[in-house]
Amino acid sequence: MARQAPGILLLASVLFFLSGALGLGYQLVWVKKAALIVGASQIALSTVVTSFFLGLALGSLFVGRHLRSRRWSPLVVYGLFEIAIGLFALAFPALFRGVEHLYGIAYPIFQASAPALFAMRFGLLFILFLLPTFFMGGTLPLLLDGLVDRDKSVGSLTSYLYGLNTAGAVAGVLATGYFAVPALGMNGTSVAAGIGNLTIGLVALLRFARTPPLHPAEPGTKATRTDRLYVAMAFASGFAALGYQMAWARYFSLFNPASVYFTAVFLAVFLMALAAGSMALVPILQRMAPLRIVALSQPFVPALVFGCLGGWRLAFHDFDKVGDPELLAVAPTWALWSEYTDAIFLSPLIQIGLVLFVPVLLLGTGLPALIAAATRTSESLRAHSGSLVFWNTVGGSVGSFAGGYLLLPALGLTRTLLALGAVSLSLGLTAAWRESAERRSEGDGSRTAATRLVPAAILAALVAAFCLNAARTDVTEATITRYGQANPNAEMRLVDLVEGPLTTAYILEDAAGGKFIGSGDVILAGAQNATFSFQNLEGAIPALFYPRPGTPKRVLGIALGSGQSFGTLLLHPIEHMDVVDISTEIVSLSLAYFSSYQNGLGRDPRVAFHLDDGRHFIARQPAGSYDVVTTEPPPPTDEGVFALYSYEFCQEVDRVLRDGGVLINWLPLYRVTPGDVRAIVKTQAAVFPHTFLIRTAASDYGVVSFKTEEPPLFKKEWLRERIAHFSEERHMKTFRWPGTVYPLASLEGITALVMTGPEDVARMPEVPLNLEDRQQLSYTSGDRQLLRKFEEPRIIERLAFTALPITPFSELQRYFDYSLPVAELERDRVAPMAERFRAPDPGRIARQRARYESSALPAAKAEAAVAIAALHDLTLAKGPALEWLARALDHGASTKSQAGVARKIARHGAAVYASEVEAWIEALPEPQQRSPLVATMREELDAFRTWDRETRLDRYWFE
Repeated sequence: MARQAPGILLLASVLFFLSGALGLGYQLVWVKKAALIVGASQIALSTVVTSFFLGLALGSLFVGRHLRSRRWSPLVVYGLFEIAIGLFALAFPALFRGVEHLYGIAYPIFQASAPALFAMRFGLLFILFLLPTFFMGGTLPLLLDGLVDRDKSVGSLTSYLYGLNTAGAVAGVLATGYFAVPALGMNGTSVAAGIGNLTIGLVALLRFARTPPLHPAEPGTKATRTDRLYVAMAFASGFAALGYQMAWARYFSLFNPASVYFTAVFLAVFLMALAAGSMALVPILQRMAPLRIVALSQPFVPALVFGCLGGWRLAFHDFDKVGDPELLAVAPTWALWSEYTDAIFLSPLIQIGLVLFVPVLLLGTGLPALIAAATRTSESLRAHSGSLVFWNTVGGSVGSFAGGYLLLPALGLTRTLLALGAVSLSLGLTAAWRESAERRSEGDGSRTAATRLVPAAILAALVAAFCLNAARTDVTEATITRYGQANPNAEMRLVDLVEGPLTTAYILEDAAGGKFIGSGDVILAGAQNATFSFQNLEGAIPALFYPRPGTPKRVLGIALGSGQSFGTLLLHPIEHMDVVDISTEIVSLSLAYFSSYQNGLGRDPRVAFHLDDGRHFIARQPAGSYDVVTTEPPPPTDEGVFALYSYEFCQEVDRVLRDGGVLINWLPLYRVTPGDVRAIVKTQAAVFPHTFLIRTAASDYGVVSFKTEEPPLFKKEWLRERIAHFSEERHMKTFRWPGTVYPLASLEGITALVMTGPEDVARMPEVPLNLEDRQQLSYTSGDRQLLRKFEEPRIIERLAFTALPITPFSELQRYFDYSLPVAELERDRVAPMAERFRAPDPGRIARQRARYESSALPAAKAEAAVAIAALHDLTLAKGPALEWLARALDHGASTKSQAGVARKIARHGAAVYASEVEAWIEALPEPQQRSPLVATMREELDAFRTWDRETRLDRYWFE
């Protein structure tokens, strides 16, 4: 048998680390892309993941049994595999489009049968992923066969390489989630990674071409078969590991908002712990039998799972408002690196690590130890590793599917953890029994099998007793009521909950009898018995402003929530409504608890319910299918919701809408940033030039678009007729916005809801559109740190409000065929905004502007300009405020009172706008920079910087 040349292991280690990083990057990107074809439902996603994992498993099994040469080192074959992966990655965008086209052709044929649809999806995705995943799965057996030259190094090198590749996966998932996809998009990330794999493969070919095989194939040699018990244990190890992963993910979702960053860190910590467990085996295997390691480590896993569940509370991280409220300043509850890094990386990293790192570390010892136990000689390592990696991967795929789709819905989170704990205990006991049997067969009869099993059985019994005692309180219910949406500060009680395959859904009730429906850590919707629901108003908007005679006939509603907005449309004489929701739990709870608010939605024969992903559903509908498409999704920045705000989604809506059709998308100011607002509005307007912003609640807006060649015209008789239907909604006839004169259910009340017309939408600053390939709403729209730092709704919504232009009614007149009472409408429109956002009376701005334009004296112009700047700054609209302040400086503004206004402008929102104001000052002409107004602003900014450094920044290691 040949010996390994010096330096081979080091180079192979570097290449395998990089290969692991690229492999996890591919998995993240390709699974996300495939979900755009088949949808994001649990069955669809499980189809994607299962097909991906099956390809990995087949590659491992095939390479373990075949491809051994008498001439070429397995390291050369490894290089060829890396090149093949790279070539596929480069071609993936084009291949994906081909599969997408085939799926579109096949879907109408198979959609009537769920089993047939599943088989079709699985077949297409399996074919798409088979080539690259096959090669990925074969890399570990090839490297083991090419590097392990001594029998005694089988265990240590197996653990080392497995851990190294997994550590590379940690780097890959973080690099992909935090940097590659936001910068390059999904297709760009795949292409860049493909270049990386090509480089790895070429380096391997050049360096290992002359390396002889350590274990050349001998003629007539039969493939080594792996003991079935080891196969079963490898399967159980993978099943338990991925089952726990699904359970932990569900646990964190109960109190943690969904985000791509949290998902990336969660996966990274899981892989990091697996890598650490594998690496820890390297020295241990020198002293202890591998089966004994399994027997001693696996029984502790369930106890650690239950014991560590609450560990995240030790590192809970949040932002607290401090100092002068006008500063909008915040300080974190703890500080390490910087506000940004702590919030999106270190906080979830530490919290997740406290919960799952130690138990997963023990899980990570399972597969490498089993490979070491099954392998007696280095020649047989390749076959055993290939077989056991295959069954471990299959077990992981089954565990992932069963954990999410079977165990959690059937047993709930607590019993799922107990069931997985039973698997871990059984694995440990089986390993103890097998070790005893092997020692006895080798002539070591000093202790009987029964005697050897006694300590393991006692340990298993103690762990089982601990877990059963720990699980006496339902984990899901306790978490929601202590740390989730029903926490003591929320003043709501948990009424009902359903743990389903996709999410945990629940019903809450407040002291006034109001009901709320939630999913994970998000309240989706609510209703109060004694008051008008603004979701009813949002539902009515597309019918009220439908730009054709009569009413819409066919409606598509995506994301049910409480069902109130969709139910309101039933007050109008529509003919048919399709309601699409991804979660059967949400649908069942909504219809059960909100039926009295839904106008018979669950019983109306005009309504058809579809359990599907909304983006997927609409892409499969014929052109010209609907008059209205309306959405009521979770917040736009939650993971996965980006698809309903993407340019591609709007294109599909444009395709399925009839002429004159209406699209309305929900825009909650308290869950988005100014950058998000601009991106959402501009993306929709890029497809629908006739796009309006219409207020539906204090901080909720509808982005309403019309599929018309000419600008829409809203006619008086149409509006009156539709308002009559709308007023049938209870509480509607008497409802008025605070400070308004006209009731909402009136011609003037409805008209006053229109905030922004298409011209002002077009004049909004150009921003990158929300593309499915980039997923900006999931990652960043350029100012996402605001959403993290200013989570308190009344703060973030004020910031988001600054991105909304308000069109004067005198300019909106062209869209109405009746004369608008401009002054009265402006008054009623501004009243709710003044209360919520300190919005100034447009009349005051108009009067000051008229004063500015009519004045001949510079002092008068300066005074008017300063007044206008102050009015704009009330809403934190710094851009217009600074623009008018610059005009005041042009006219020589310098009085004490004017300097006082300038000081307030510099102070107001300094935590957000200090840098913007400083940049504005630096851009002023030199003489103006020496003016008293600018001097006071500099003083205010210096004072803020000093306070900020002493209060917040000095707490960090770096910033």
